[in-house]
Amino acid sequence: MTTGAGHQPTLRLAQRCRASAAVAAILAFAAAPAAAVDWEANHFVSTRLALTNSDGLSSSNDDGFGTSLRGTIGSNLRGTGRRLNFAADTTLSLITRSSDGTPEIDQNIRALSTLELWKNRVLVDANLTSTRELVSSNSQVSGADAGTDNDERVSVTSASISPYWQQRYGQWAQSLVRYRHTEVISGGSNANDSRNDSLELQLVAGRKFQPWRPALLADWVRIDERSNASLTENDLTRFSITFANEVALSRRYSLTASIGYDNVDASSQTRDLSGVSWSVGANGQPGPRSSFQFSVGQRFGDLAINGNASYALTANLTLRLGASHSLASGLQQLVNDSNLVTVDPITGELVTPEGLPAGFAGSGLDNQLSLRQSVSATLVGDYGRNRIVLSGFAEQRQFDVGDEDIARVRGLITRRLSPKLSASVSSFYRYTRPQVTEATHTVNARFDLNYRLGSRTTLFGGYSYTDRRSTDASLEYNEHVASVGGRISF
Repeated sequence: MTTGAGHQPTLRLAQRCRASAAVAAILAFAAAPAAAVDWEANHFVSTRLALTNSDGLSSSNDDGFGTSLRGTIGSNLRGTGRRLNFAADTTLSLITRSSDGTPEIDQNIRALSTLELWKNRVLVDANLTSTRELVSSNSQVSGADAGTDNDERVSVTSASISPYWQQRYGQWAQSLVRYRHTEVISGGSNANDSRNDSLELQLVAGRKFQPWRPALLADWVRIDERSNASLTENDLTRFSITFANEVALSRRYSLTASIGYDNVDASSQTRDLSGVSWSVGANGQPGPRSSFQFSVGQRFGDLAINGNASYALTANLTLRLGASHSLASGLQQLVNDSNLVTVDPITGELVTPEGLPAGFAGSGLDNQLSLRQSVSATLVGDYGRNRIVLSGFAEQRQFDVGDEDIARVRGLITRRLSPKLSASVSSFYRYTRPQVTEATHTVNARFDLNYRLGSRTTLFGGYSYTDRRSTDASLEYNEHVASVGGRISF
């Protein structure tokens, strides 16, 4: 069913009210046991002036030259206590450009709270994110404004609350029951609002069954989209049940297997996504420096590969591998993944729990359900004053009307030249082949300097070059950006 434009104000008001309720829950969690919580806060203000010379960027002046001025206020807040863990990273920026006299607001808000209501039994997670995201994987990328061109971004705000109950039955078994409700509000005409509900059930055998570890897993997911009149609603209802087992071969290795069934109801799909799922795999810890989890099988009628591996090549160099198979729209994938990332308090970059750059950033908010199979590899080296990160990511998205391929390679080297001066050199390459438009190749190179003027003051400057090539001339552009700025913490 398509929602008429006349109903949008009412629907948006209802969505915002529900989202506000979830936000209020987060704040209540932070306030309730405040007396027993240790708080740590870091606030800052910063400004940056960027000079741009570009050809083909949608936000540039006709003569190719432009300026942008960004003023930012930010805060990093942490709270740790017996019953509460709270983390919030917030930046709000006001941006003015010579190409457009209207100031813009750019936000990056991420807050996560876990409250223990009953010791080791009943807990509640709450999550709030609000960011500006690329409209599509083929959107222009600019070094002038934290890596994206604001003309091709939309605001996405999500708030969720998730109570769950966990129980141990001695050495026999353990169980988990988790419910999650999420409200998503997005701006512009290129993304939908949605209301998501999910219920997860787990029953896992305990030590009494060793070397076997059978488990019964079930989950129900309901995605109710509120689309603009011109877009297709990607409502989804899925119920899955899985029987899994793990058998230990030794203290270090085990084999895994699962079989289950997915019932998928998605009105926008002509594909039959329901059916039997299965997988076989292995887990292991060959030594103190390595570990892996891997499985291969079939789900939603498609090859499904999942897993991760880590190997410390040396005391300073670590290799991480990952693979993931999922069914989601770009908007839902963003919301799911954003629950797992934070903001680096120094660089402002989105990072995973391991401190690595978030791989999904810049993937675009497509509004269709797709099967996604992705693989990634990351090499991280820490050598005293030097840090090296080399990462690669590839993903194929199988839409109802065709496939899309994305590949990214990123390199980063940072070096502390002195106690006060540090430098970084980074580069990335991105390949995108959407369903209809031509394949594009985008290359970026960047150099940055940071100088600590005092204990609370930092000056910074940098240069960035971006170039895109495509068989479609309308998608090509190049850009040079030089920027200077400063930051004060308090």
